[in-house]
Amino acid sequence: MAWRYLIVFLLLPLQHFAQQSTNRTVNARAELARKEIVLGDQIFLTVNVSAPPGTEVFPISPEQIAEAEGLEVIQAEQLRVVAENPERLLEQRFTITSFDTGYVSVPPLAVFFEGANGVRDTTFTTDLRLTVRGAVVSDEEDIMPIKPIIEEPRNLLDYWWVFAILAVVAIFFGVREYRCRQTREAPPPPPPPPPHEVALGQLDVLEGERLWQSGQTDAYYVRLTRILRTYLEARFGIPALEMTTRQIVTALDTRQGLNREQRSELSELLQLSDLVKFAKATPAEDLHPQGLQRVREFVVETKPTPAPDNQEVNETSTYKEPS
Repeated sequence: MAWRYLIVFLLLPLQHFAQQSTNRTVNARAELARKEIVLGDQIFLTVNVSAPPGTEVFPISPEQIAEAEGLEVIQAEQLRVVAENPERLLEQRFTITSFDTGYVSVPPLAVFFEGANGVRDTTFTTDLRLTVRGAVVSDEEDIMPIKPIIEEPRNLLDYWWVFAILAVVAIFFGVREYRCRQTREAPPPPPPPPPHEVALGQLDVLEGERLWQSGQTDAYYVRLTRILRTYLEARFGIPALEMTTRQIVTALDTRQGLNREQRSELSELLQLSDLVKFAKATPAEDLHPQGLQRVREFVVETKPTPAPDNQEVNETSTYKEPS
């Protein structure tokens, strides 16, 4: 007898589990809020779905309801979950109406789902019938006259033609201005500054940088001779930047307006710079400012002098004679 009681005791949890088991099938039910409406009234069509846990239920397409003759879907809500345990309960609601009097049939709606095992299937709701009645008029006196047309207030869109005209006018003037600018000759560029002004400005900058005072003697003489060579090339038309010191001195011998003392000073300065750059010589400190002053004086002495009547003169033939 004891083993019989033991078997009954072991089967009690199974009986309780069987009572708590969920539905193993998917069921769908459609319900109308009212079975009878007046023409044009709006009512809710609710679809309730019960499914085992883990089942994925897909929303019902409103096109299924719209396919029914005489029915119109005003609004379709999203499929929402009402409960998850002990089974899944879902609900989707539609707002429908009808403008056809008589009996309107709501066809069975297909509910697509995918089980926990990955198998897809379909279940259907039952069909429904909706009665649509026309508006009841008890007496002809109750019929109101036709109301006049209500005019909407005007807004900016009512004057779209004004904006269109303004846009066309703006495009016309814009295109014309663009064409005028294309054909209009560009003003000539301003004349470049004369070589002596450029050289004097560069000498002032070099003097302010104080290169040789900070131990950069090589850089100081490289900059100084480059300023001088650039001035000679722009002022006298000789390619001084590409020439050696001897070639520059030889080329200056053929230029009128330069005396022997000026050529000698330039030759000494260029030779001193070559010694610093290539032979790593270290000149005396008093020669550094003297070299810059010599170049400045040479530029001032050889700059062109304007004609008395302010007319352009040939720069290669008119010089200010040194004092």
